[in-house]
Amino acid sequence: MEINQKTSDYLIALLRAMVRQEQPAEKPTEVDWKDVLNLARYHQVDEMIYDAVKRLEKGPEGDLLERLEEVHRNNQLVNMFQQAEAKMIIEQSTKGEYYILPLKGAVMKEIYPNPLYRQMGDLDYLVEEKSINDFIPMMKELGYEAFDVGLEDSHDVYKKRPYIEVEIHRRLLPPTEENHWYTDKIWERLVPDAENLYLLHMTLEDYYLFHLLHFEKHYSMGGSGIRSILDQYYLMKVYQEQLDWNYINEILPKFHYVEFEKMCRDLAECWFGEGTMTEELKGPAEYIINSGVFGNFEQYQKWSFERYQREQGIKTKKGYFFRRMFMERERMEFIYPSIKKHGWLLPFCWIHRLFKSVFCNWGRVKMELKHFRKKD
Repeated sequence: MEINQKTSDYLIALLRAMVRQEQPAEKPTEVDWKDVLNLARYHQVDEMIYDAVKRLEKGPEGDLLERLEEVHRNNQLVNMFQQAEAKMIIEQSTKGEYYILPLKGAVMKEIYPNPLYRQMGDLDYLVEEKSINDFIPMMKELGYEAFDVGLEDSHDVYKKRPYIEVEIHRRLLPPTEENHWYTDKIWERLVPDAENLYLLHMTLEDYYLFHLLHFEKHYSMGGSGIRSILDQYYLMKVYQEQLDWNYINEILPKFHYVEFEKMCRDLAECWFGEGTMTEELKGPAEYIINSGVFGNFEQYQKWSFERYQREQGIKTKKGYFFRRMFMERERMEFIYPSIKKHGWLLPFCWIHRLFKSVFCNWGRVKMELKHFRKKD
């Protein structure tokens, strides 16, 4: 979507007012409410914007106000179902004596002043590799349909229509990610809940570092939105004094994240704290605003093509497209673990992946084809 600078500036101003518990400024005449609300949805921060708008003397009217109220009611419903399902999944996991670690939004909700403000698309959990198959009957018993179970090496997907999607992760980062060495040993550092031995938590330092790992992964693969910077701000605001910064500052250079972490902190302070916009921050700020909550597909394509150029020497889009269809064995082993023991399955897995893409992800395939037809 095309994003006007004045629209994004006003959206940030509304969010800033909510974060700082201040009275929001009235909408400038040159800004359109429709654009503001669309941008809020694009970044999944519409609940914070809803509360900000309700405090204004002149908010949206007519159909726009009706739409805003409808989105708010839907967000409340989704949040209620997500919270109930999260409780039920943890209860069933505990009953089966399976260790489980809640991830991402389910944890971030706890440090926002209003849990509704931290919207999330799905529920994410890490479980032990030996327990992953036990979750299949457990999730089905809870009314979930299984999607891609056993096909992805990193996680299984379960859905309960119309609102709930759950990802059960085997690992925090795939082995193809540069910093998987750190998250591969996360089980050694997890802490059991005071009231539930099977419910686990990360240390504050690990949670902060995992936030950066997850943010940077999306940031470099097509972008990540304003919500990630809001998460950064609240992590600093709530845990700044409790975090062991000596440990964090020891790990960041090993991640090659020193500059990235500084950008995150500085931009969070600029948008929601006492910081100011600098020339160095303008580029990342624009990139994040244009990314939306889950990133921009064209930005992802650009990143992916540049990575293949750098790592495999592929120079043309045709070569890139061919490699995307017939990925190297290492990456195929990540998607189809059975290839590790039975290499002869590789051609059949290529064919399966191709058919799966066409029949299950045709919309994304069409976007890729459209991108390849564009002239550089």
